Amino acid sequence: MSDLTTTFERPGPGSWALDTGHFSADSSRICQDLIVYGCCNGTADGFELIGAPLKSLDAGFVKGRFYTSMVPLVGGANDLPTPPNPVLWLATRLAPAFRKAEKTAGNAIGDRIWMDEYQRWVDEWRPELAANWQRLTAVDPSGLDDTDLADHLVELNTLTAESTRLHFRLHISDLGPVGLLLVRSREWGLDTAEVMMTLSGHSPATNAPGEALAALRHEVAEAGAKPTTLDEVRAVSEQASTMLDAFLDEYGWRLTTGYDLRALTLREVPAAILASINAKSSDFTAAQNNDQARAQGDGALERLLQGLPAGDHAEFQQMVDDARALYGLRDDNGPLTFQWPAGLLRRAVLEIGRRLDAAGRLPAAPEGDAGDDAGVPNDAIFDLSAPEMVALLTGSSTPGVEAIRDRVDERRHNMTLTAPANLGRVEDDPPLWTMPTNLAQLMDIILTVLDLLEIRDHSVGELVGTGIGSESYVGKACVVTEADEAITRLEPGDILVAPYTVPTYNAVLSIAGAIVTDSGGLLCHAAVIAREYGMPGVVGVGVATTQIPDGSRIEVDPASGRVKILSV
Repeated sequence: MSDLTTTFERPGPGSWALDTGHFSADSSRICQDLIVYGCCNGTADGFELIGAPLKSLDAGFVKGRFYTSMVPLVGGANDLPTPPNPVLWLATRLAPAFRKAEKTAGNAIGDRIWMDEYQRWVDEWRPELAANWQRLTAVDPSGLDDTDLADHLVELNTLTAESTRLHFRLHISDLGPVGLLLVRSREWGLDTAEVMMTLSGHSPATNAPGEALAALRHEVAEAGAKPTTLDEVRAVSEQASTMLDAFLDEYGWRLTTGYDLRALTLREVPAAILASINAKSSDFTAAQNNDQARAQGDGALERLLQGLPAGDHAEFQQMVDDARALYGLRDDNGPLTFQWPAGLLRRAVLEIGRRLDAAGRLPAAPEGDAGDDAGVPNDAIFDLSAPEMVALLTGSSTPGVEAIRDRVDERRHNMTLTAPANLGRVEDDPPLWTMPTNLAQLMDIILTVLDLLEIRDHSVGELVGTGIGSESYVGKACVVTEADEAITRLEPGDILVAPYTVPTYNAVLSIAGAIVTDSGGLLCHAAVIAREYGMPGVVGVGVATTQIPDGSRIEVDPASGRVKILSV
């Protein structure tokens, strides 16, 4: 049996920061492999494209926890102390790699390289990805023999690895123009929250699942039906059946309750789909009103332009237009590059798990373990890598049952541990003045974006955070700590109170009245969805899930960034 240590060792040299917003301690092996490959290589692609003073954002999993490390352009990952600022100033102007990056950065900003990436997404990458996932969605793993199932997994895993790499590459571009807009706006003395409001209504991918369900809901309501199963939805009319099947083909196999393969796909939580279909339109008209969101964005733009000198209007308008286009890419990127293929991987992995378990190739589930929701007797399949699954499915005896049991025991042990926020020495970022003009601007953009995405951990007792919107909302708090609770328990008009939200929630969060999260800033997903659905939100509260009683009546006031408990 493995040595069950409690020591968290760094994945490599340098300083590593814990990311708690994407993966928990029971992250699957196949997902770990995909994320490490995609993050390291994709960010390297993106940073090289824009001439950033960074080589990559390296990723690693330590005892199931996700850690990342910024790798400098010169010297790579190392444990050497940061040189004195004067030495940095000289190095960034003399080292060939920095001089090349400075020129590339100037061209990238001047040529608005992010718009080229956006156009490639629209014309090339997105259509190819959608075609791949639609083709593979049509493949039923349960109907394949072992050899064909193994080939299916290999193809899915290979395509997902490359799309995950693209995912991280695109995040360099889809955040770049937003960061540039915010940096320039700060120089103009503009309010950051107001600037972010100009982007409202410009993320079609955020609204698309809700709009599809709204059309289906209208069809069901016109028939006066109140279906309790998806089959009953199909029975409402031929049109309802067609619309439901089209929705499930497009969104059904996307991971919905999280990012890991252990998360459920939308098909596995039909109650959430039914809740949206059966909800009264009046319960969430504002949430579906994209026109209202766009009006709010245009209003914010007009107010900001009035406060700027006329000579700066064209520059500001261009920056807002670029930021709007790439802001919309963010919520289109994740579902197409990761959540959909990862959901298809989950479906294949579950089928492989059933077969290996039936053949006695997996350890028996611990006594009292209810097993996987989708029918796998135990969760040991998620402790195998993709090559190991293929090997076992096609006749290999390695890894054996005992070796897999050791992994299960180790994972469950690791889940009891508290992970440190940082591994290795933590140093302050070098001052921007040590860098040449273009590199300094890029680094400012990167740091600004990271600050607005930051997951904050407030220890204060006040229910205060960053507000999204202007109108207050009063409703019942639906307090959840796990993503599947948010999907299955949320009722129309409820205020979702959660640690954070993810893009996979988009299909069902349109029924919420407001959003409150423990973590995040103005660029986090909860802020995006609040702006797009025109609903109030307060993010980065820190203690919301621990201090707001489930079922209590609360007021969300985005103008003050406060949440008030009215009654319990």
